[in-house]
Amino acid sequence: MLVCSCNFVTEKEIEAVVTELLDEDCWRVIVPGTVYNRMQKRGRCCGCFPNVIDIIVRTSEQYHINRDSTGAEFCDF
Repeated sequence: MLVCSCNFVTEKEIEAVVTELLDEDCWRVIVPGTVYNRMQKRGRCCGCFPNVIDIIVRTSEQYHINRDSTGAEFCDF
């Protein structure tokens, strides 16, 4: 699905970049600017950023669900 029509960025491309960033540091904070910077693009109208944030959250949640970890690594705030 096309998420950003200004840069022709798809949902799959964003998911791949988020996974790549999480592989480097699984607890980093990822924002749309980080994703676009990694793709060597920039937000133009930034109308896609709310959708990009949703994709980042969904991909990050799935990444941590699939990751081998113990309950001791998590804490509730």
